[in-house]
Amino acid sequence: ELYLDNNNIQSEGFNELFRALRDSPIESLSCDKCGIGSIDVDTEHIPKHLKSLYLNANSINTDGCRGLATLLQGVDSALTILYLIGNKIDDDGVGILVDALQNNTSLTTLNLKRNDEISKQGQILLLQLVNDISSIEATLLSNHTLKSLSLEILDADEDIQRHIYMATQINTKNKNNPEGAGREKVIQTQLHSE
Repeated sequence: ELYLDNNNIQSEGFNELFRALRDSPIESLSCDKCGIGSIDVDTEHIPKHLKSLYLNANSINTDGCRGLATLLQGVDSALTILYLIGNKIDDDGVGILVDALQNNTSLTTLNLKRNDEISKQGQILLLQLVNDISSIEATLLSNHTLKSLSLEILDADEDIQRHIYMATQINTKNKNNPEGAGREKVIQTQLHSE
């Protein structure tokens, strides 16, 4: 574990550190309150053993989400936990993260609390990630890996929050069985039965 909280390493320092961790045995990295805004992830230097990344209380915005998307889509990514509490992530950033997580099968926990620039549109994108009810096929192709998706923001839509929670609970119940999670989501939301 490597804790660098409350150091002013900023984006440049974080990017250099991240590249250096490629072959490191470090499984957890915490860089809370480090002045990080943008993140540049090189697909050739994704830390192979990093499972937990804490980037709370920085200034991560849409540009930072692009770098995180590269990490989440990386073949070598083992990341299971990503905390982004209290950053500057908005609907565009959420859209980038959602696109990256469509086919991600490692991330189980995403925490976006206190990113108050996320509107109802961004909340809907997150719901569609874990349970897209636009069709039965879309529901079956939803992300069934995320088991915790925290989104406590100023303008939180309680109905959307409830549906996100339901979908992540189905994912938790059907651990290591994405087909089972997909079927249960179809039954719960498409066929409107329990």
